[in-house]
Amino acid sequence: MQNEITKMQDVPGKDGNIIEAGWARQELFHYKKENIHHPAKRLKEWSYFFCGDENFGIGFNIANVGPIHNYGLSFMDFKNHKNINDSSIIPVEGSVLDLPSDPFGSLKYKAPNTECEIAGSREKILFKSEWRKFGKEADFSINLTLHMPQGDTLFHCFPFTKGKGEFFYSHKMDNIRVSGSFTLGSLTYTFDPALAFGVQDWGRGIWPSETHAYWGGGNGMVNGKQLSFNIGYDYKWADLSSATENALFYDGVIHKLTGITFKRNEKQKEWLDPWNFSSSDGRFEMIMKPIMDRFTQSPLGPSHQCFGYYSGSVILDNGKKLAIEKLFGFAEKNVYKWGLVETVMPPLLAVQKLFSPKKGQANIT
Repeated sequence: MQNEITKMQDVPGKDGNIIEAGWARQELFHYKKENIHHPAKRLKEWSYFFCGDENFGIGFNIANVGPIHNYGLSFMDFKNHKNINDSSIIPVEGSVLDLPSDPFGSLKYKAPNTECEIAGSREKILFKSEWRKFGKEADFSINLTLHMPQGDTLFHCFPFTKGKGEFFYSHKMDNIRVSGSFTLGSLTYTFDPALAFGVQDWGRGIWPSETHAYWGGGNGMVNGKQLSFNIGYDYKWADLSSATENALFYDGVIHKLTGITFKRNEKQKEWLDPWNFSSSDGRFEMIMKPIMDRFTQSPLGPSHQCFGYYSGSVILDNGKKLAIEKLFGFAEKNVYKWGLVETVMPPLLAVQKLFSPKKGQANIT
């Protein structure tokens, strides 16, 4: 079942639960944080973006993860198989970050070694960042414009089965065009919007104590038109009976997909082996050959984000089959140990505060 939401509704409702689970091609949800009945330490809010082309990629995430506020930044050099990751963490009590209630809001984040600004609208999102000694290596300066597509998009809302009032509300957009430039040490590079694309993963919700999930996406030109896709699999404890987060975007129009299975070599060292994807209705049949694994290990758990090339076929709503050859994208597996963060991080941050009380701040605009 793929339940399409067609009427405005609050998420969550006044009782703390989802009113209607499903997906929407427009923003038909009002995020109501005040309706959440769980303690603030269980709230998960983030805005993640990837921007890049076949040469370089930049990933950035600003999040409220229970007891901490976090700004994470990643740099990927796909040709030389190099990646750098860095993170700035601020205890909630030392920050005034209040993430926007919609995917196109604006905010500023500032800490002693880094600062960034997102100026958002439905038409475009401006991202600026300065990070001194990024990854303990070189200064990193970024100035990008994300040109938001004006066609269909994908909003998705579902409950978790493990607990009352547990839910996830997300916005996934994979067909963003990117312009602008960055400077990392002696390297300066300018993105061509005809070749560079962006992905937005915007989420709000209450998650179980531990989950894991697969996620993927890709973007490119097929038969002279832009094709992108968003795919997900194996959200532990998630109730996806009302709708999946799987969708194609072709020439600005969404084509909703049912369940997709991710298959890969389960040996931990074999992340660069081909990934296989198959759908329950045969409309998404792909193989992705990775060229780089961006591995990170955080208190939440391990994350493997593999970038590479998709080949295979997709079928649109009208039955038309499109052949896909070397479409650039990514696929990843994440483990989220939310309960560990909620219980272990507060005392660790309290000890840290004794030795470095001035950790900077983040603020909304």
